[in-house]
Amino acid sequence: MPRIFRFVISVGLLFSAGCASLEPILASLTPPTPVPTKESTPTPIAPVTETAPAQSDAPLLRIWLPPQFDPAAQNVPATLLKQRFADFEAQHPGLKIEVRIKGSEGESNIVNVLSLTGVAASSTLPDLIILSRSDLEAAAMKGLLHPIDGLSTSLEDPNWYGYAQELGRIQNTGYGLPFAGNALALVYYPELGTIVNWRDVLTSRGQLVFPAGNLQGLVGLSIYASAGGEILDAQGLPTLEVEALTRALALVEEGVSKNIFPPSLANVSTEAQVLQIYRTGSANKGILWILDYRPSSDGEITPLPGLLDEAPFSYATGWLWALAGSNPANQQLAVELAEFLVEDEFVGEWTRAGGYLPTRPSIVEEGDRTTAAIIESAHPIPSNEVLAVLGPLMQEALTRVLNGEQPDDVAGSIVQKLK
Repeated sequence: MPRIFRFVISVGLLFSAGCASLEPILASLTPPTPVPTKESTPTPIAPVTETAPAQSDAPLLRIWLPPQFDPAAQNVPATLLKQRFADFEAQHPGLKIEVRIKGSEGESNIVNVLSLTGVAASSTLPDLIILSRSDLEAAAMKGLLHPIDGLSTSLEDPNWYGYAQELGRIQNTGYGLPFAGNALALVYYPELGTIVNWRDVLTSRGQLVFPAGNLQGLVGLSIYASAGGEILDAQGLPTLEVEALTRALALVEEGVSKNIFPPSLANVSTEAQVLQIYRTGSANKGILWILDYRPSSDGEITPLPGLLDEAPFSYATGWLWALAGSNPANQQLAVELAEFLVEDEFVGEWTRAGGYLPTRPSIVEEGDRTTAAIIESAHPIPSNEVLAVLGPLMQEALTRVLNGEQPDDVAGSIVQKLK
């Protein structure tokens, strides 16, 4: 999984810095801080979308959206979504759809607002809501959502990618219909030729940037999982295995020895920093979320390489439609709207306009092998609980190896902390 950022240093630095060290630019960055469990930097909170007041006897569907999905925004995806709502209203004479924009961070986080509204004014809860995977899980675990199982069979449709289907399930129960996806990928400057695996990365010139200081540790966990490591033990508890962790950290050590991974990567903790460093030419390779990838200026993109049999492996997240209303009479209509919003033709056009990772095989354009390869490598992001435990441990492990400690020593001590 989640948007994150733009820093501009100097136009003269762009690409001219080539393979320059990350040290000068990192010196100007703030120290690493704990990163919320979010996939991307939220768009500033937009004003509430005004809708015509509903007549007392007219059906009303309340929709809550995070700022990046505001249908009143001045962009193509927003226009498409606004028209889609209008089309649904036209198919249901008398129906009014009321859209509200809710925050993404801090006290105004959409899950917090959902919880408070349920206590203070449950009649105003949204019938339908878009949530990131992490927020979907948090809301479901707090009992703030209604399962879609029994109300819709859409999640069982074979026309979903596996990663998207799994994002919609919390503890094997369907809670959301996938709307938009996002995944980690490797980007690089075209002059480097073709990069497919880690050997290509390690033998290329220049440095690679990724958020090694991020407390979620998703890049490190992706590499660890690609080495065959499990993140859950037989009892379903978070775990790390010494052998796989050692292999993952050995890759980092080799990268340090070849100046592909500078020690100062430990100070890179956000996607915004990654983009700043990559786009100003201080690194010519980077690992970032595809939603932040600009095809016109960010060079080539490829699946995040893996270690075991060199099979690519990447964690993916997304945003899903979920049910949160208090009025049972509106529930089936809300389900119908959710299904309407994930139909192939619409969601395909909307996904391409927004730059999201497709959730359905039928909406991937024929011949788009790169997107297909990234999706094939995509696995659902670990649960909030797992990331809360393993993320900081992976961040510590990466930092220690970047600073010169031996991979096997670090792996052993990190795994011991889970005992």
